[in-house]
Amino acid sequence: MNRRTESGFTLIEILLAIAITAMAMVAVSGAFLGTLRAQYEIENLNSSTEGGQRVITLVERDLRGLWHHNIANNAVLRGRNMDIGGYDADRIDFLTTSDAVTGVIDNSNELAFPSVCEVGYWLKENEEIPGLLELWRREDPMVDDDILTDGRFQLVSDRIKSFNITYFETLGYDAEPIDEWDSSREGKLPRRIRIEFTIHRKVGNRNEISGAEIDDYEDILKTYVRHVVFDRRYTDILQSGVAMIPVPPPPPSETPIEGPIGGSGRGPEGGPGGPGFGEVGEGASVGAGAGGGRGGGRGAGGRGGEAPSGGNFDLGDLLRGGGGGGGLFGGR
Repeated sequence: MNRRTESGFTLIEILLAIAITAMAMVAVSGAFLGTLRAQYEIENLNSSTEGGQRVITLVERDLRGLWHHNIANNAVLRGRNMDIGGYDADRIDFLTTSDAVTGVIDNSNELAFPSVCEVGYWLKENEEIPGLLELWRREDPMVDDDILTDGRFQLVSDRIKSFNITYFETLGYDAEPIDEWDSSREGKLPRRIRIEFTIHRKVGNRNEISGAEIDDYEDILKTYVRHVVFDRRYTDILQSGVAMIPVPPPPPSETPIEGPIGGSGRGPEGGPGGPGFGEVGEGASVGAGAGGGRGGGRGAGGRGGEAPSGGNFDLGDLLRGGGGGGGLFGGR
């Protein structure tokens, strides 16, 4: 009688397979955790770079729209030199034409966003992270005589180490730095403003992954500097009679003008006329424009034709060349 042999895994084989699988899972898990940590560090580096660039761009955009028309006592810019915990924490308040983020209710009970508002950049201690400061943007769409109060605050960054603002009356390396600026007292605006701040990036494991240092292309503290240069006319734009708002010109006078004004007239023998550069002849009027006076327009256009009387003319005739004179384009 033959017995059928039954095959299967022995206990040693099973234990060996489990050990190999466990070692493979450990290797895969280590590589996965290393990738996550590297991604975390890269995100921290990118966040500090993007955050700093966003802050400096926001401040520059507001300063570029500095408003300076029709404000009592020229109170349009106020910079104060301040510090918190021994670190620079300067404040700046000004009027700007940047569109307001928060709207106001107008007389029609509708939400409106004024194009001129008060903006300020203030700093305070970061209560959650000791040693760092928070940068806040103050915006008040209700412009009044005091640009240092009221408004709403928005957090710009919570990882500021220092924030310094310097003002200059002139350009160049030899320009004298000024720590504070009050336009109502100075009666003018600075020629240049330097914004300098230091931002502290997030750090997790100090860039150590599995005992190997990652090449760090940034320091923990990164400093940003931006010079905002204003037009040279800004230094005197707050003075009386300089920053005048343009007004429309007066209506044209119907009085004939005598002088060397040429026009497009008809050429000799009724030919098409060209632009005339000769003297205006007898009977020319301001309203004629394209038609020279009798005997006038001896330049490139030859002898001019008859000018409309009284300074009145029909636009269609003027374009077509009617009324005895050549048209604007030499037509009849």
